[in-house]
Amino acid sequence: MLEADAQRTLLALLPTEEVFYSAAHQQVYLAIRDLVQQGDHADLLTVVAQLRYRGTLARTGGPHIIAQLTQKINSAAHFDTHCRILQQQHARRVIIRAGTELASYGYDASRDPLELLAAAQTHLTSLHRTLETKPGQTAAAAFDATFERLAKSVGQHGLTGIPTGLTQLDGLTGGWQPADLIILAARPAMGKTAALLHFARTAALDHGHHTAIFSLEMPTLQLMQRMIASEVPGYSNSDLRRGNLPGGLEQVAHIREQAHRLRTHGHLLHLDDTPGLSIQQLRAKCARLHARHPLSLVLVDYMQLMRGDTKGNREQEVGSISRSLKELAKELNAPVLALSQLSRDVEKRGGEKRPLLSDLRESGSLEQDADCIIFLWRGEYYKIAEYEDCTATIDTILFDIAKHRNGATDEVVAGCSMRRGVFINLASYQASQ
Repeated sequence: MLEADAQRTLLALLPTEEVFYSAAHQQVYLAIRDLVQQGDHADLLTVVAQLRYRGTLARTGGPHIIAQLTQKINSAAHFDTHCRILQQQHARRVIIRAGTELASYGYDASRDPLELLAAAQTHLTSLHRTLETKPGQTAAAAFDATFERLAKSVGQHGLTGIPTGLTQLDGLTGGWQPADLIILAARPAMGKTAALLHFARTAALDHGHHTAIFSLEMPTLQLMQRMIASEVPGYSNSDLRRGNLPGGLEQVAHIREQAHRLRTHGHLLHLDDTPGLSIQQLRAKCARLHARHPLSLVLVDYMQLMRGDTKGNREQEVGSISRSLKELAKELNAPVLALSQLSRDVEKRGGEKRPLLSDLRESGSLEQDADCIIFLWRGEYYKIAEYEDCTATIDTILFDIAKHRNGATDEVVAGCSMRRGVFINLASYQASQ
């Protein structure tokens, strides 16, 4: 309340009133925040007036208590240090409170241990956000780093993220970019899970990136079965599921040998099939994996099966999930790719039944939170013979980039085998025919 510069620093370093232990001091902080946001100067008189306006003056002890606050310090010379002390004491209180709560929950046999883990992660994430006061940067300070990144992009021929395994898609996106939330959306039977497994195999098995798949729809053994079908030529997912192998156990041994990459490089690919996973549980699991080995790519199948931390209608819940997935991507500094179902409006539409952004189910915030939205569409499924560029639709899939925050929107056609879950560059597919 003595210096205007200190008031602005206060709001930058201490973003929440919870940093203060005293309820009276919390109310003073809120009054100063209101005044600064209104463009007014906060001093003894204006703070008292604001507290009176908020109806909290009596709770702070009255004007004489506010006056005493300004008498306890002469200047804001060491204000940054004082803020850091407040942050440290607040951190200790949060840890004590979290530990006490979790200890009491632990004795409650009705509590799910996974929910306890999620609650702990929520406490720690909240604390991390409070303590993280990353300063801004000048253009001059960021200049060299920007050109270092540009030089790296040139050296890698524009591939600055996690490779997708499809040359044209890499050309548009530069690969899956760190801290991006990518939504892969389609109607059922378009190949969403197959595409997700393709991107996971490309990242982990082909390029050595630590990758995590969270499948809320399909158990781990089914995921493995699909990946084996993609790894081993000549066998469909259906063949492996039904055990349709004329060679019997000898053929099983042969397939096992051909799928050896899933054993030798499988430690890079983490599979989690926890049903009904909540967003906080997902973040807790990712934090644990990231602490062991930094994650390069996280994939979720699929968003509408997750539980959010917002109690309300389903649209609000999915909105909270999409925001949390974006926050997770930034926390890990890794791309998060999530599958999403499209509404039935696509099927009611005439013509080619091509998806639109408005078809994203249950939440308009998906469009807002995502850095990239890609629709999967197979003309062959709808008995359409050719795409607009006259490419035959048989054994192909269209990746329609409908939103791209950091690049162009366009369409990419790739070759695919739905029986095996294999996606390849269209030129390679056509050459093999």
